[in-house]
Order: sequence, then C-alpha cells, then structure tokens
Amino acid sequence: MMTRTMKVLLMIFSASSKGGRGVCPGFFPLILTALLFPVTGLTASLGPDISVPSRDTLILKLSDDAIAASPSPATTEGLSAQALAQQVRVHIERSRATGSPRPLGLAQGLLDQVPEQRWTPEVYLMRATLRQRLHRFDEAEADLSRVLQAEPNNAQAWLTRYSIALVRGDIATASRACNELAEVMASLLAESCTQEVASLGEQPEAAFRRLRQAVDKAPSASAVEHDYALVTLADMASRLNLPSAGDYWQQSLLSDPGDLYRRARYADWLLSNNQPDKALQITQGYEEIDTLAVLRAIALKRLDDPKQQALSEILDERFAEARWRGEFLHEWEYARYLLDVQNDSEGALEMARANWETQRAYPDRELLIRAAQAAGDQQVLQDLGIDNREAQPL
Repeated sequence: MMTRTMKVLLMIFSASSKGGRGVCPGFFPLILTALLFPVTGLTASLGPDISVPSRDTLILKLSDDAIAASPSPATTEGLSAQALAQQVRVHIERSRATGSPRPLGLAQGLLDQVPEQRWTPEVYLMRATLRQRLHRFDEAEADLSRVLQAEPNNAQAWLTRYSIALVRGDIATASRACNELAEVMASLLAESCTQEVASLGEQPEAAFRRLRQAVDKAPSASAVEHDYALVTLADMASRLNLPSAGDYWQQSLLSDPGDLYRRARYADWLLSNNQPDKALQITQGYEEIDTLAVLRAIALKRLDDPKQQALSEILDERFAEARWRGEFLHEWEYARYLLDVQNDSEGALEMARANWETQRAYPDRELLIRAAQAAGDQQVLQDLGIDNREAQPL
C-alpha cells in the first residue's frame, strides 16, 4: 500500500522533469511500474561491461480508469475538474512514453472543451506541465504562479518551476524554487535540487560529493526520491566529466528502463566516450523515438555500418513531416543529426542556436559549442564566454 507521501512524490516526479523538454537530453522522466512493482527477468546481457533491461519486458501501466477516460466532446460537459486533470495527465504521460507530441494536442483539445471557470489549481498545474513540454515556458510560468498563489505549499508546482528555470539557465529562479520546495518538503528530493543548483557554482565537485553522501545517509527515503537523486547524480557526473557518469546512467536506466531520457543520455554518454557499439545496442528497437534514432544513426556512422543510410533516409522524412505538421519541437535532435550524421555544420549551427533560444541546459550548451566550432563561428563561442580550443568533440 502506498503512503500519501509516496503518491505525492510519484505525482511530482512523473509531472516534472530533469530538464523540462522533449525526448532529447534534458527530457522528462516518466514513472513506470518498475518503481512500484518488482519485475523479474528484466536484464538482458549486452556484453561484459553493460547490461540493460530487455525492451520486451517494458510495460507502461496506466490504470484502467485513466485509459478508459479519454472523453469525447460530448462527454466533457459533465467532466469534473479532478477527472479533467487526470485525463490531461494521461495524455502527457503517453507523450513521454512514446516521444510523440501528438498526445499533447489531445490534451490541449481536452482543456479547450472545458471552461476555465470550472478549473482548479490541479488543472492549471497540468496545463503548466503541458506548456512546459511544448516549450511554452512563459505561459507555463503564468499557470504555475496561479497555482502557487492558491496553494503556496504545492510541492509539485515548485519542482516544475525549478525544472523550467534550470533548462532556461535561470539559476536564480531555480534556486528560489528549490528553497521553497525544501520548506514544503524537506527530503532527498529537495537535497537533490539544492546540490544540483550548487553544482552550477564555483565548487561543483563538492556539490556532487554532498549529494552522493546524502543518498548514502537516506536509506529510508522512498524509491522515487532515490531514483530522482540517482538521475541527478548522473547528470552532474556527466557535466563534470567524471568517469563514474556511465555507471550512474546505467544504474538509472536499470531502475526505470522505460524512461527515454535516461536511455538517450546514456547512449549520448557512450558516444562521447568512444563506445558507439554499446550506444548501438541500447538504441536497438527504439528507432521510432527521434532522439534515440538520431543517436543510433550517429553510432552507425561511426561504426561505418551500411544500415546508417536507410535510417538517415527515414529521419530525413520524419523531420520534414514534423516541420510540415507544425510539430517541430526537435531543434536539438535535428542539429545533432545535421552535425554528426550529415556533416552540415552551418545547418547544425542554425538549429543549435534556435534551440538555445529556449533551452539552455548543459547538453544544449555543449551542442551549440560543437556546432559553432565546426562552423568556425568565433562570435558564438565568444558570446558563450569560451575559447574555441575549449570545445571538445563528442
């Protein structure tokens, strides 16, 4: 039986993000049944140094009530605010699980059918989460302000605000939101965000050690809190170029194998550490997910695998279709594809700069640096406050 605190933490973790965006690095973690229900037979060997769960065993479990309730326009008139928020959450989680933006359109359509006079803070919080995922950060912030005015102790709203601020590079706002979260819920979750913010300051290694020690000293913390801390440690270790980053990403993937963010970040780490063969292994079967398909194409190219051409043709069509539909939320992926698969440094720089306009997390900065370096754009590098020689190829 889950405690009320556990349910709150599940809501917080599933509706917030480590970076506030799509299925690229910086992507929203998704709570699956692996955190609540032990599943046997998850591990499939990928050689002596790496093991990840088999995709065949991954099951996204949404409750029967939640799945059944995708109301048509004819049924929304009597829909309660609680049921509305639940249905929006279902669509958001489907988008996270599949990497597709289409369920987000369904969520928006559902919200449009119910007058705001009937909304509660929970509905506004779900719309903030939806807007966050659509990169409409200012609008998401407006909804969060409305929620926090009505419910100043809403931990989920504070964590969502923290996540948005972090991906936008607004460290001051992220720090304030984290402090408020700590006031509302002193926990390993709050310590994770506290040390993540501290790691962006002058002593990042010390912040990493403090969080690692906090995890060791909190054996009674919930599985969700430990999992959040583990992903935060993996993020921090990657940014600090620690050799242990790969171990943290592998552990985090094993703890939630259906989370596309972890899989993408781990594959990206493997590529950056000259292990394209292993990146190929953990992206196998995920070609429908744009980020993972791009990373797989990079791995195929580095291995001089002839299958890379066919995958590149699929990605070309997919990106063109997304732009035509007006669903193009993939600047990071497209920039990475142009840079590392098509060798189009100018096009990659254009897309990396477009991505940087709204998303300024560590992977976004690294991609912009690499694209600027490849294109020979010294002005971009200078604007980022670095010397061209500091940019390291992946």
